[in-house]
Amino acid sequence: MDIEIQNLLVLLDEAEKEMLSYGDEPTFSYFDTCKNVGLFIREITNKVRNGQLEEISKLWYIFAPTSVWDDSGGSQEIANEIFEILNEEYKPNE
Repeated sequence: MDIEIQNLLVLLDEAEKEMLSYGDEPTFSYFDTCKNVGLFIREITNKVRNGQLEEISKLWYIFAPTSVWDDSGGSQEIANEIFEILNEEYKPNE
């Protein structure tokens, strides 16, 4: 596993913990609660950890500026770090 993926996984673990710590707080997104955002991040992170990178681009939509992460009250610093990696390497095909 390359160093960039390892760094991304550390950041995603932090992001998951942050969202889960907010519990059932509502989010202004299709996830309804911050807990659901955290669980989604966990699901994709576990797949990436197991070498399944096919769905990693879904995280781009979570961490893009003014997207789900922001709508859920997440830390801007962690979002910016994650988005920088995702936008360079795992941006979804349009």
